[in-house]
Amino acid sequence: MYGYIRPDRGALTVLEYRRFQAAYCGLCEALQKRCGALARFVVSYDLTFLAMVLSRGACTEWRRCPAHPLQKRPCAVDDPALDAAADYSVILSRWKLRDTVTDESLAVGLPSRSALALLRPAYEKAAERQTAFDENTRACLEELSALEEERCPSLDRAADCFARILAFAADGEESERRIRREILYHVGRCVYILDAVDDFEQDRKDGGYNPLLCRREQPGDKLTREEKEELRSTLILSQRCAAKALELRQEDVWQPILRNILCLGLPQAMNAVLAGKWNKRDRQTRYPEILKQEEELK
Repeated sequence: MYGYIRPDRGALTVLEYRRFQAAYCGLCEALQKRCGALARFVVSYDLTFLAMVLSRGACTEWRRCPAHPLQKRPCAVDDPALDAAADYSVILSRWKLRDTVTDESLAVGLPSRSALALLRPAYEKAAERQTAFDENTRACLEELSALEEERCPSLDRAADCFARILAFAADGEESERRIRREILYHVGRCVYILDAVDDFEQDRKDGGYNPLLCRREQPGDKLTREEKEELRSTLILSQRCAAKALELRQEDVWQPILRNILCLGLPQAMNAVLAGKWNKRDRQTRYPEILKQEEELK
């Protein structure tokens, strides 16, 4: 997926970091168990966040995996939320790849076509289990494609199509589902807008659809300061709505991590993307505190 929804690891305690690691590794394990070994490659921070939002708690075991064969790592297990998030990960990855294949030429899109073919068996299994989610994803993306064809300049309409995909994953009793839906909708909205900002220059060069380009009266290579401030305002609005909804969620082991992601990690991603520095980050400069904690544990 996109990777914008991640924690500020330096602000997590060691225990919280281990729990986040367990959720990420648990999602990876669930992908292999439910969809095959190749499905591991679609594990993402964004869907780890979704799994924690949906989770009602999970057991943790220390396990080895192909990525870390020499050292055991904490892994969340026996959690239906991880199983559901694994299916959603495969479904979303399949549709994202299909969209990439549609937009690119045969030569340029060859890697995406190959990945799409390899992911097909996993997608068929996931779609069979999560038929409603798959159909909703298809409908929302078809609506988004229609906006692309008409070169719709409305950022809100395009972001709403994408946000409703994640919001559909909300489950539970009515009050619980409404809280989860609010969180996931606004997080999904932030993801779409951040991706539009991040892809602005590339879409301008390639002629790809981007509502930020379609609504401009004057051409230009980069977003203006006024445009960035307007985008910052709408991103902050959604970030705050998600954070307020989170406070209505029942307190559990995931709550401090989710709070960190929405109140620290997401604003950091917003600042980095708007500053054009999202792809220029370095682990040593981003997470010095957690690296120090890890060294102390050794």
